[in-house]
Amino acid sequence: MNMIRTAIIFCIVIFLFSSCASEKYRVEIEPSGTRVIKGIFDRSTLEHDSTFTWFQTNYKSYTVDSTNLQLITALSYDVHFVMVLGTWCGDSKKEVPQLFKVFDSAKISEHKILMIGVDRSKKSNDGLSDKYNVQRVPTLIVLRGDQELGRIVEHPKETLEKDIVKILQKQ
Repeated sequence: MNMIRTAIIFCIVIFLFSSCASEKYRVEIEPSGTRVIKGIFDRSTLEHDSTFTWFQTNYKSYTVDSTNLQLITALSYDVHFVMVLGTWCGDSKKEVPQLFKVFDSAKISEHKILMIGVDRSKKSNDGLSDKYNVQRVPTLIVLRGDQELGRIVEHPKETLEKDIVKILQKQ
């Protein structure tokens, strides 16, 4: 009985530690008052910080093209996404909430999405923006294992849904 209790406590501690370690970001405030997130963070930061009201506004106003959702759901089972954005960037403010609405509609787990905030020079505080060779934001990178299948840079060529499907269909 003691061994089971110890195992349960150990699992709880590991879970709490891993959930706290998922966010490794720093917030810089520019002279204009703009809040710039640098590093790994998650969606809840954008949803619950009153500075980022653009997230909810642009999420709610986007209408998902449902014709591609089944394909996105089916083809994304073994991929993960790296989303690099600037909380200061107009394109990020528009595209990132829309991407999350697509992901939510396609039932893609947030555990498959790594969000990295960058400053105006496209640098994060952890070197990941350099690792992924990010030149413009937002950049959505689709990976199968360590292999990049494709990316959407700044805005889609057609629509978010169609561009994601084209990337996911690559072998």
